[in-house]
Amino acid sequence: MDTLQPAGARPDAFVLTGSFLVVCRAPLYLSELARRGLKVLLVTPSVWREEALRARQDPGHPASAIDDLAFVDGDVTLENSYLPGVVSAVRRWRDAYTVVGAYAVGETQVEPTGVVTDALGLPTPGLRATRACRSKYLQRWYLPEFSPRSLTVPGGERDTADLSAVRYPAVVKPAGRHSSSGVETVGTAGELRQRLGAYPAHETVLVEEKVIGQEYSVESLVQHGRILFASATRKDTTDSHARTFVELSHTVPSDRPEHDRALLDANARMLEQLGFRDGIAHAEWRVDATDRPVLMEVAARTPGDGLCVLYELATGAPLEPEIMRIALGEPASYPAPARVARQVYLEHGAGVLRDVTVDGFDVTPAWVGEGGLWPRIAPGAPQDAPALRAVLVHRDRGTVLGELRSSEDRALSFFIDAPTVAELDALEARVRGAVTLHLTPVPPPVPDTVTHVLVGYSPVMLGKLDGRLPAGSVLVLEEPAVIAARGIAGLADEHPSVAALLPAPSQDERNPERIGSTVPRPPRVRAVVPVVEYGVVVAAALAEEWGLPGAGPKAARVLRDKGLLREALAGSGVDQPAWALVAGPEEVAAFRDAHGGEAVLKPAGRQASLGVQLLGPGDDVTAAWRHTTTADEPTLRAQYPGTARYLVEQRLYGPEVSVEAVVHDGVVGFTNITAKSVLDSRYPVETGHAVPAPLDAATADALRDALTGLAAAVGFGSGVLHSEWILVGDDRRPHLVECAGRLPGGGITVLIDLAHDTDILRDLLCVLEGRGPVGPLPVRRGAAVRFLTAEPGRVESVTGAEEARAAEGVHELHLTVAPGAVVRATTSSWERAGFAVATGPDVSAAVRRAEHAVSLVSVRTDPQGQQ
Repeated sequence: MDTLQPAGARPDAFVLTGSFLVVCRAPLYLSELARRGLKVLLVTPSVWREEALRARQDPGHPASAIDDLAFVDGDVTLENSYLPGVVSAVRRWRDAYTVVGAYAVGETQVEPTGVVTDALGLPTPGLRATRACRSKYLQRWYLPEFSPRSLTVPGGERDTADLSAVRYPAVVKPAGRHSSSGVETVGTAGELRQRLGAYPAHETVLVEEKVIGQEYSVESLVQHGRILFASATRKDTTDSHARTFVELSHTVPSDRPEHDRALLDANARMLEQLGFRDGIAHAEWRVDATDRPVLMEVAARTPGDGLCVLYELATGAPLEPEIMRIALGEPASYPAPARVARQVYLEHGAGVLRDVTVDGFDVTPAWVGEGGLWPRIAPGAPQDAPALRAVLVHRDRGTVLGELRSSEDRALSFFIDAPTVAELDALEARVRGAVTLHLTPVPPPVPDTVTHVLVGYSPVMLGKLDGRLPAGSVLVLEEPAVIAARGIAGLADEHPSVAALLPAPSQDERNPERIGSTVPRPPRVRAVVPVVEYGVVVAAALAEEWGLPGAGPKAARVLRDKGLLREALAGSGVDQPAWALVAGPEEVAAFRDAHGGEAVLKPAGRQASLGVQLLGPGDDVTAAWRHTTTADEPTLRAQYPGTARYLVEQRLYGPEVSVEAVVHDGVVGFTNITAKSVLDSRYPVETGHAVPAPLDAATADALRDALTGLAAAVGFGSGVLHSEWILVGDDRRPHLVECAGRLPGGGITVLIDLAHDTDILRDLLCVLEGRGPVGPLPVRRGAAVRFLTAEPGRVESVTGAEEARAAEGVHELHLTVAPGAVVRATTSSWERAGFAVATGPDVSAAVRRAEHAVSLVSVRTDPQGQQ
C-alpha cells in the first residue's frame, strides 16, 4: 500500500531507465539533472548491479551523480518483461520523492517508462507511441501506409504459419530486439523455415519484403506534439554485400539531400499517426526505387551508436540537454547543422584482435571495449579544417573477431567532420588507409582430448598435472599480453598434459561472460580451474556457462575485490576492521587521523601484498598513495581500464594466520590453519608459513566457524578458499584480512600436502569435477617455509645453497636470484630472494629447520649496482 508523504517534504527527482552502461556513456543526462538540483534515480537491469554499485563509489565516474538505483529483471525477447519491475521501483520512489520527469535512455525500457510518465502526468511520447515503438509488428499494425508488406509470426505458430504469400528475398526480424540482432535476409522458403526455427520458441518474428534502396534515419525532437527539430542521417549497412543489416556508417546531416523532403514529410506524418507528444524519435527508413520512404522501424529514445556525438560535431551543440528540457516540460530548441559529420565502422576479417594503429594522424585509439566509457569528443568551429576526432576500439585485446551479425560484433569506428561533403569523403578515404586492425589467426579447434581447462598459467600446477593427467588433457587460457610477456607460446611443447594454450580474455573481470564466445566448450571437459588470482572471475563465469561446478560468478567477483568482500560480510557475524574505499591521499589521511594515527592502505584487487602499506602518524600519505596506486605486475596482469580501487583499513594487532578450505557445493569440508610471519616494516610481506598453526582448540574452532560464515555470506559454490585473519585481543578473536577463491600461494599448498599427507590439487579437482566433498584429514607432521630476503643491490654471489639442501628435514630449497640479478627493497612477495621448505615431527621443529636452512644461504649484493 502506498503511504504518500506531504509533497513539500519530498525532494524533486528524475527517473532515468535503461542500461547502466548506456546511461554512463551519455553523462550529460546526469550532469543536466544534477545541475538543476534534482535527485537522479536510475532503473537498470540487474545484470549491472555490482558494476553500478561499485561505480557509484568512484567520484570520478559519471555514476557518482546517481542518488538511488533500482535493479529489474527482464528479457528483450519477452514482451513487457521489464514492466512490473519498473513500475514497482517507481512506485516505491513516489513515496520518497516528487518525480518531476522520466526518460528511457535505452531501448528495452521505453514502454515501462511510457507507463510511468502517463500515470504521473509527466511529459511523454504517449502510451501508443511508447508501446508501438517497442514492437515492430505493432508498428506495422498502426502504420500500414509507411510499412513494407509483412507477416507476423507468433512464437506458437512457427510450424503452422502460411508463408505462401512471402516474396523473396525477404527479411526476417525479431519483433522486440535492437542493434540489428537476429535480422537476416532469406532467399527461399526453405531458408525461411530454417531461420524461423532458430529463434526462441516464445519470440514473435516479422517476415517482410526486402526493400531495396538507400537507408536513412530521421532524428526528431518533439514537444507538445510539434516537431522542433528533424534531420536525416544517411546510413550504410552490410546488407549491400551480406545477409545481415549491421550499420557501417552514419552521416549527419544526410549527404543525399535529394531525399530529405520526402523523408521529413513521411516522418512527420508517421509521428502524427502515433500521437507522439514529447521526446526524441529515431526512425529508420529506406527509400525504394519509386522514391517512396518505407519505414523499417522507429524508436522513442536516444539514437544508438555515435549519433549523439555526430549531431554535436555537426551543430556544435549536444542533443542531451534538449532531451532533458523536453522531459521536464521546459522550452527546448536545437540548431541546424553547420558541418557534416560521419562515424565509420570498419569491417574486418576473422582473427584475434591484437592491436590497432593509426598512421599519419595525431590521434591515439581509445580502447573502450564492450563495457568502457567513451572519451569526450568535442566539436570544432563551423569552418575548421576537416578533422579526425576519435578512433574507438569497441572490443578488447584478445577478442576473437568474426562475421558481423549484429552491432555488438563491430570492433572499431572513427569519427570525422568537415565543412563540406567532398572534404569529408576525402578525409574518410585517408583515415581508412591509416587505421589498421592487427589480427592473428584464430586458434585451431580445441582437441577433443581436453578434460580440464585452466584459467591462467602456473608452471608449478602444470608440473603436477603432467604426472597426474593424461597427455593432451589440459587447455590453458591466458591473456595475450601475459603470453607475450612471459614467453610461454610454446607451452604445449614443454608440458605433456597441455593440449593447447589459447589466447583469451582470461582476466576481463568487467565482462567475464564474453569468455563463453571466445572459448569453444571441449566435449569431454570435466572441470574449469582458477589458477591465478586475476583469473578467478572468468573461471567462475566459464564454469557457470558450461554447467560445471565452480565458485559462482557472484562469489568470484566479491572475492576479487576487497571492498566488495567487506560489503558482503557486513552484518554476517564475521569480524572485520573498520574500512573505507578511498580515491586520494586526503581521504587516506582523514581515515588514519580518525583511527588513532594508524591505518592500512591497500589495492582492492591485487595479490602478493603488492601495494599494501602500514601507515603511522608521521608517514607521508601522498608518497604512500603514489606507491600503492602505481604498484603493478606487468608480466602477470593484463591492463583492463577502470578496474583499480583502493581501501584504507583500521590497523589491527595480533598473530596472523590463514585458513584454507576445500568447499563442495557450498559446504566447507577439509580445513587447514597456517601460521604466518611477516616482515617487520611498513610493507607487511610474508616471511614464513607453518602448518599446523599452534593454536588452542577454541581459537581453531572460531576460525573454522568464521570461514564457514564467510563462505555462506558470499555464496561460494565449489573450490578452494584461502582466507587470511588477524587474531585480535586477549581472546584472540578472528578478524578477516582478505580471502581468495583459489589455491594459496607462498608454498602453503606444499606445506598442506606434507603436513596432512594429502594432495590439495587433487582435492580441488575432486570438487570442481563434482565428485563429492573432501572431509577432514589428520595432521601427520609439521611443515614450514621460510623466505629469504636480501639487501637491495646487484647480486655479486650466492653461497650455501648445497649445504642448505642437505640440512636435516629440508624438503626443498628454491632461489630466485643469481649473480648479476638486481634485488629491490622488499615491498611485496615478488622481491623475496628464495625459500626453504622443511618438515619435522611437529611444527616447532619444522620451523627451526626451515630457518636454519635459510640461514645457511648468503646473498651478497652491491648496493651501488641497483641501476
